[in-house]
Amino acid sequence: MPNFLLISEVTGFFSFLNPIIDLLESLDHFGLMIYTFFEVLIIIPPIEVIYYPLIQLNVDTWYLYFFNVVIFNVIASALGYFVGKKIGYPILKYFSSDELVQKAHRLFERWGVLAVALGAFTPVPYTIVVFLAGITKMSFKKFIIAGFIGRFFRYLMGAVGIVYIIKEIDNSRLNEFMLIVSVLGMLLFILYYILKGFYNSYKNKQTKIK
Repeated sequence: MPNFLLISEVTGFFSFLNPIIDLLESLDHFGLMIYTFFEVLIIIPPIEVIYYPLIQLNVDTWYLYFFNVVIFNVIASALGYFVGKKIGYPILKYFSSDELVQKAHRLFERWGVLAVALGAFTPVPYTIVVFLAGITKMSFKKFIIAGFIGRFFRYLMGAVGIVYIIKEIDNSRLNEFMLIVSVLGMLLFILYYILKGFYNSYKNKQTKIK
C-alpha cells in the first residue's frame, strides 16, 4: 500500500483526530470524500490537511482531487442547509422572538451571498455559514452558487499552488497555520455580524428620530 500518511500531526484540541485522518488518507479518493463531507457538517480541521498531501502524492491527477472536494462540498452544503432550515429555524424561534428571527433573516438575505462566498473561500469554519444560511432561510439557489464559487477558487488556487509553484509543504507548519487562520477567520466572521447588528440598530434609531 502506498504511504499516504504525509500529515505529521494535528495538534491541540483536534489531536484526537490523527488516527482518523491517517486512515482516511490511506483510502485516497474515498477518504477525501468522507472527510470533505463531514468538514462541512461539523467543525473539524479544514480539508487541506488531507487534500494537499494527496495532491503532493498524485500531481499528475491533481484535478481529480480538486473535483472531488468541490463536488462533495456542494452536496454536503445542500444537506447542511436543509438541516439548518428544518431544525435550526424552529429552535432559534423557540429561544428568540419572532422579530429578532425576522431581523436575522433579512440581514442574512441581504448580506448572505457575500458571507457565504467569503466563508467558502477563507478558512472560516464553513459549518457556521452553512447552518446560518439554512436557519435564516436564505435563497437556496444563491447559497449554492455563492458557496460553489468560493470553494471552487479556494481549492483550485491551493491545488495549482502546490503542483506548479510551492511543490513541497512543511505539513506541521500547514496544520498550525490552518488552525490559527480558521480560529481568526471565525472570530472575524462573528465580529462582522456583531458590528453589522450595532450599525443597523444605530441606523434604525436615527430613522426613528427623523
